[in-house]
Amino acid sequence: MNVIYLTTLEKPLGEGRVRQAQFFAGEKVGIWQALWNEIQADGKQVQDIWYEGEVWSELLEAIRLGLQNKLAEGYKPLLKGIGEEAAVLSAKAESTQMLHFYGECNADEGIYEQLRSWRREQSFKEGRSPFILASNRMLQMIAAFCPKSVEELLHIPGFGQNRATKYGGDVLRITKDVQRSTDFPLDWVAERTDRPAFDVWLNRQKERRVQKEAARQSGKRKLLEAMAEGSGLGKLRAELAFSSRELVDLLEELEREGYDVLASVEKELMNVPADQLAEAEKLFADLGDRYLKPVLQGLYGENLPDAPTADQVYEWLRLLRFKVRKEQANVRQEQAG
Repeated sequence: MNVIYLTTLEKPLGEGRVRQAQFFAGEKVGIWQALWNEIQADGKQVQDIWYEGEVWSELLEAIRLGLQNKLAEGYKPLLKGIGEEAAVLSAKAESTQMLHFYGECNADEGIYEQLRSWRREQSFKEGRSPFILASNRMLQMIAAFCPKSVEELLHIPGFGQNRATKYGGDVLRITKDVQRSTDFPLDWVAERTDRPAFDVWLNRQKERRVQKEAARQSGKRKLLEAMAEGSGLGKLRAELAFSSRELVDLLEELEREGYDVLASVEKELMNVPADQLAEAEKLFADLGDRYLKPVLQGLYGENLPDAPTADQVYEWLRLLRFKVRKEQANVRQEQAG
């Protein structure tokens, strides 16, 4: 089973004694399972199946109901998680999460869209993922607090000095003339935060993380099935709504687990003209494989393609980089052996 969530709970029995149990959820061959394992007084382990099926929403409902009943029986989690109250955060972590929460709830939509447009254009210029430049949450906080100087921009969690040096001018051109009703520093946010709403939001973030992990595990399984059937990676990526970066991440993970994925990558690259592949491989050898933008520039010179075409090129360049790195690793392994 691919376990996506696991937590241990204890129930006080008096006289310093406790009864321990474990709850875990996971996926096995396309079937979701939620299981409760409880150790009885005689030391025997009893397993209770809370859910077994294919519907994600039903799995979540079974988890909520099951944990609610066990908490009512007196079980308490050693670590907080899905279906429970918000986990205790450090003061710094809680402050950062509150800023995220405030940004999500109060971002100026017009400013946010301007920031997203800037990020999209800048990422295209650099040949990097937009989310490496700045996450959605970061842009939401900027759109909510509207910093007017680099010093204020540095109060946004995650922005940091490097981003401020590279992009501070662009960001401030969007925010500096916006009228705002709040100020920096942002220590006032905690007092204005609706705590019950914040706790609900925190639990929703946990559920999203579990759901994302579930989608990743399901994607791995479907990717293995597709490779076994000889299906194209591009078609599967579209069906799963994965980005090319996410697809390559899954391929790398499967390769680390011992699966042979190179044949499927090579099959997908057969859709690319041979002369382009050869030129790109030469550019990887000459320029290195850390960044894709120099390779794209080497392929097209000054006449760079439009954004949609560039995105398509980046898709097969990521697969080619995976192939090149794998072949280089094989050569090093043979030389070492």
